[in-house]
Amino acid sequence: MVPRSFARSPLTVGSVVVVAVWLALAAAAPAIAPHGPLAQDIANRLAPPGPAHWCGTDPLGRDILSRVLYGARLSIPVGIAAVALAVMLGTLIGSVAGAAGGIVDEAIMRLTDLMLAFPTVILAMIISAALGAGIRNAVIAIMVAWWPTYARFARGLVIGARDREYVEAARAVGASPLRVFLRHVLLNILSPIVILGTLDVGRAILTFASLSFLGLGPPPQIPEWGSEIAAGRDYLDQWWIATFPGLAILTLVVALNVVGDGLRDALDPRLRKA
Repeated sequence: MVPRSFARSPLTVGSVVVVAVWLALAAAAPAIAPHGPLAQDIANRLAPPGPAHWCGTDPLGRDILSRVLYGARLSIPVGIAAVALAVMLGTLIGSVAGAAGGIVDEAIMRLTDLMLAFPTVILAMIISAALGAGIRNAVIAIMVAWWPTYARFARGLVIGARDREYVEAARAVGASPLRVFLRHVLLNILSPIVILGTLDVGRAILTFASLSFLGLGPPPQIPEWGSEIAAGRDYLDQWWIATFPGLAILTLVVALNVVGDGLRDALDPRLRKA
């Protein structure tokens, strides 16, 4: 059903190909990168795109194409890890709130509302600045900023599923509350959560790039798309420094969003076409 639904949309198929290509490029970067990501060629610093350097060089003479390829090896895993952690934490907290109800639900939701009062990107920046620059701290910042969204979403799904007929039937035959929740509630709310997580991977990559742009990500020498764009803001005449990392972010984030939309259309029964 999912492949058939995807095949109905050439845009979705194309986006899947773009994502697959980026994953392949990230995996094969050490083999296909024309230069080392840290190798400096001072004699050819700020060189425009040409045969020696297809995407030009940066202010230190480093090959931009190689740094973009190696940057994918960092940006993509960080985006996936941050979303995965936020999904797990938010789903756990939201499921507990929805299943417990009462004062537990009220306390958790008030904390969630407090967190949601701040824009997620701004909150991630504040947390990252408080923890200090670094990849691990950036992942933690994104996770902490995003788990409330998944908590509220999971809580609503649990509340909607806990009184369904199949759940009542499981209780009637003597299933334990834990088994009812794990087998008949949690499994039936995973699809929309996975869809939301797929859509958010692109946003997480963009947020990580934003943190790196502000100096809150990895050290400047480590190839990362946001920090590479930041390196080009003082060299506007050398357009290639910021353009190629920006195009990498653009193509991957847009493709991930389209894939997420296609996945939603494929897995949501209300959106399936006969």
